[in-house]
Amino acid sequence: MALKEKLSLWQREGFIDQSTAEKILAFEQRQEKPNRLPLLLIIGLVFFSLAVFSFIAANWQVMPAAIKIGLILLLMWLFYGFGHLSDRKNFGWPHVFRLIGLAMFGAAMIVAVQAFHLSLSSSLIGWALYLAAMAHYFYWRHLAYAAVAFIFGLQVLLSSVLTMGWMEWLVYAAVSLGWLYFSKDKLPIAFSWLLLFGSGLMLFAVADYESRLWPIWTLFVLVGLLAFVFPEKRKILQPLYLLAGGAVSLGYLAVRGSSLSVFKDLNLWESVLLLFAGIAILALCYFRIRPLIWLAALGAIGLSLYDSSAIGLAVLAEAVALGYLVVNHRQNQPLSLGFVYFILVQVVLYFIFAWQRLDMSLFFLVGALLLFALSGIVWWFNRKKARAAS
Repeated sequence: MALKEKLSLWQREGFIDQSTAEKILAFEQRQEKPNRLPLLLIIGLVFFSLAVFSFIAANWQVMPAAIKIGLILLLMWLFYGFGHLSDRKNFGWPHVFRLIGLAMFGAAMIVAVQAFHLSLSSSLIGWALYLAAMAHYFYWRHLAYAAVAFIFGLQVLLSSVLTMGWMEWLVYAAVSLGWLYFSKDKLPIAFSWLLLFGSGLMLFAVADYESRLWPIWTLFVLVGLLAFVFPEKRKILQPLYLLAGGAVSLGYLAVRGSSLSVFKDLNLWESVLLLFAGIAILALCYFRIRPLIWLAALGAIGLSLYDSSAIGLAVLAEAVALGYLVVNHRQNQPLSLGFVYFILVQVVLYFIFAWQRLDMSLFFLVGALLLFALSGIVWWFNRKKARAAS
């Protein structure tokens, strides 16, 4: 037995004595061993399942709708029963059985919709599976259900781009906000935050007022939520905020540099209001969430979009990238996000400004020189700091 060999090795090395080794061995032997189904029984169950599904498939077209729905619901409860037994008797994969049961629930809904000649393009099925998967997650607390809930939550969002009204949007935002509030693990927190951010983006289709600045407004509102409602989740969510801010700024830079007509109907007063909102976010982050202070620069994007050459956006992105690297280096913070953002800014600028005008090697040489200059500035600051310390 591997455990006996390890205990003997630990005894010889002097980590434990004889009595401790005997106690550990006795304790492990008392533990309940997982029950494994016999191989022949597993094969028999597989063939039985294939026979049942083959019979259903062969007679599917002639079955009444009620029998079809009843069969699928029977399979659903059968798999949930397998999941319960698997959990209680400690065999198999209970979460896999429950996921199959959830899939059967979705199949029953699809059959019911088809039987009553309803539209499959609506978000009804997506909503049902989204809420059911979320209920699975909160009851059993397994990350697989959180992933399924995120997939169907995203499906609801994408399938309702043109049809979502205020009531559905409010329910969706409330459900996503509740999921974020009650989640404790990193992955569900990230999933729920992404859906909440997506609900903010959906406002362009719900509200009568058309705006090209919804992503920035959404991010600013979420910064306020993080500061006052979710302070205990800051450590998990801060990288997501920075990633979203970087993606938003790169998106505006790429679109503005490649097309002049996208932002032609931009509202000047909204752009000015966004600038003041950025100043407010700057003050809020300075006093409460210092690592997110870089997001305040997004408030200047509205006015920068009036520059037809997009130079203002380019300078803003470069300044934020270089400032982030310098400050984080001086504070001994991770620099990976800053370097990735800096490189992406260089790539976007190349395709906007330098494509067919400047050789690629020369353009990236300029980027390398900027990095060398940055490293020289950081070295000078560190040397000055070391001298002051000595």
